[in-house]
Amino acid sequence: MTVENAFKTHAGARRVFAKFHLGGCSNCAISETETIEQVSEGYGIPLPMLMDELEALYASGGLNMSDRVRLPDEIRSKIPQLANVPEIGEVKSVEAGAYTVEFGDVRLQGLAEDFIKVETAGAPA
Repeated sequence: MTVENAFKTHAGARRVFAKFHLGGCSNCAISETETIEQVSEGYGIPLPMLMDELEALYASGGLNMSDRVRLPDEIRSKIPQLANVPEIGEVKSVEAGAYTVEFGDVRLQGLAEDFIKVETAGAPA
């Protein structure tokens, strides 16, 4: 699989490569046409380690359409424009691991890990 295909398959793939300091600057630039194996060999990152991180994107579960979520306090507190955004939002769409959540009139996009699912009272956890 190429790096480009990994990016298209799951939005979180960019974060996985960034975790290994790949693709962020001219010294650690990777080509999206390279395979994951080529990146592994070229930068000395064990392929099983890189693949485990990529596969964990799917194993961690996710959110469903209409789930109610809130933003983590550390995100809300760092972005002043979010101070007046409603506390609870609703998942409106998902594509390749990227979620669009509406908080009133504000739409935010992120990965499942960027939101905290809010359990409704009386519903099983």
